[in-house]
Amino acid sequence: MVPGLAVGGICSDCWAQLVKRAARIAQWIAIGTTLPLAVYMTLSLPHDRTSRLVGVVSVLIWYMLTSLIARRVALEWMK
Repeated sequence: MVPGLAVGGICSDCWAQLVKRAARIAQWIAIGTTLPLAVYMTLSLPHDRTSRLVGVVSVLIWYMLTSLIARRVALEWMK
C-alpha cells in the first residue's frame, strides 16, 4: 500500500519495473521477427548496392516498429 495511490494503481517503482520488463520482452520479440526478415532479404534481393541499402533500411525500420509495438502490447498486457 502506497499513501495517496488509488486502489488498483501502480506506484512509480513498480511502473519502472514493468516498463523495464516490457522493454526486454519487446526486444526479444523484435529480434525474433527481424532475423528471419533479414535472412529473407539477404537471399531474395539482387546483389546491387541500391537494393541492399533499401533492404538494410527496411530491416532497421521493421526492428524499430516491432519493438515499439511489442513494448506497448507487453506493457498493456502486464498492467
